[in-house]
Amino acid sequence: MRKIILSINTSLDGMVNDELSWMQPDTDATWNSLFEMLAGVDLLLLGGGMWDGYKNYWTSALNETGFTKNEIKYAQYADKTSHIVLSSTLQDAGWHNASIAQGNLKQLIQAIQSKPGKDIQIVGGAKFATSLINAGLVDEYRLMINPVILGKGISLYSNLLTKHSLECYKTELMDNGVVIIWYRRTT
Repeated sequence: MRKIILSINTSLDGMVNDELSWMQPDTDATWNSLFEMLAGVDLLLLGGGMWDGYKNYWTSALNETGFTKNEIKYAQYADKTSHIVLSSTLQDAGWHNASIAQGNLKQLIQAIQSKPGKDIQIVGGAKFATSLINAGLVDEYRLMINPVILGKGISLYSNLLTKHSLECYKTELMDNGVVIIWYRRTT
């Protein structure tokens, strides 16, 4: 069965705030780590709250100037990769490679996961990611921990309902101070 991977930037205290000035600037090393993971991913999952901003940013990177080579490379990857947006309100994804799914979250994800293919990445947002964690659907966590404590904001962990046991199997210290920690679910 395909793995569901949550890959997300957080502060040291687990915040995933929408305003991104707290994040370390990307470097070639951080992008290379992401692209290495994406080589095994052929489906991206997003919640409806994040979709428009994500879609608009990456489609702009395909057609406009002012983006880095790594942003353009990701935009090209995103343009040829399937996306499923789970939303009870959106009707049209507005991008040729994306579809909207509605219904019981656990049943939808398990049906997607049972189809042939590579792994699946949860892109975000925070509320969507937390709902997948609560449903026990996340197999692996790729946490990019930025060297900052925010103290307040949108927490990835504050709305969790139960304990989730994990095993750390890989760590990477990036040249910008970000630590990438890989965990897999043990229960």
